Amino acid sequence: MKENFQGCLLGAGIGDALGFPFKNMSAAAIGEYSRFESLRDFQPAPSVRSSPGELADEGQLLLLTLESVCTQRALDLADLVRRLKGWFRSHPKDMTPLVRHVLGRLDAGEDVSAAAEGASFDAAFRPPDGGHLTRCIPVALYRALDAERRRSDLTAAARLTHWDPIAVQSALALGELLAQLAQAKSPSLETCLPPDALPEVREAAQAAPAAERLDVSGSALGALSVGLWALRSAKTFEDGLIGVVSLGGATDTNAAVAGALLGAKFTRLALPQRWVYPLEGHARFEALGARLFELATLKADPEGRS
Repeated sequence: MKENFQGCLLGAGIGDALGFPFKNMSAAAIGEYSRFESLRDFQPAPSVRSSPGELADEGQLLLLTLESVCTQRALDLADLVRRLKGWFRSHPKDMTPLVRHVLGRLDAGEDVSAAAEGASFDAAFRPPDGGHLTRCIPVALYRALDAERRRSDLTAAARLTHWDPIAVQSALALGELLAQLAQAKSPSLETCLPPDALPEVREAAQAAPAAERLDVSGSALGALSVGLWALRSAKTFEDGLIGVVSLGGATDTNAAVAGALLGAKFTRLALPQRWVYPLEGHARFEALGARLFELATLKADPEGRS
């Protein structure tokens, strides 16, 4: 299981970094990029101001949440909000619109639930983006062996910025998939859906569209669908991520979600070393992944916070 945990976390980070240089490019433009094969070596496209292996917002938020869970040995919402505010004040170069909006309101002193719930009524943020999904990955792994607490914690983590039911249920479905993959199980999509799954969420999880019909906009449902497409079709971790980035669109969000699923399935042992070592923060991913595994599999926390 430890290799599944580490593969999931590193896979999400690798996907984020691989997709970042190609963000918002079309599939045709990526296909015509003369040095596309060098994507395998973290060579960014010349039009994007990113360095090889640099994490975009999805990878940064994953690490931020991972550090919080491992340090607090729980999903400590107060600690996580404090870290989110600090990250926002650092002026990261990349941020999804809904995350930027809600964190801006939080930084201005607004209550957490009011900021996120209020944003969910704004038509500008519908359909909700997938900017919360990677933040939910460490939470899902931490509660991999506890389905009831997993659902509760994932809902709370998602709602820090994404209150919309579609966004929350997308996080729940992703979390259930990751929990099963982390235990080396073959995931059942039906059991991964919330009991009260909305029709849109059910369709996104169960449909199997061709690549050209996938929603690559970076929406919560779109990122979930792309990740599932990669999980169903990829023979290897490497080919799966190359295929996702080749689709264009929100390549960082989509490849981060796909990378988490593929990494959990194929494990840390299957990740190309030439992708792991150039990754920003790869040593932290490795160490914290091992620590998260220990916390998730403890029979009882001595401080009563299991």
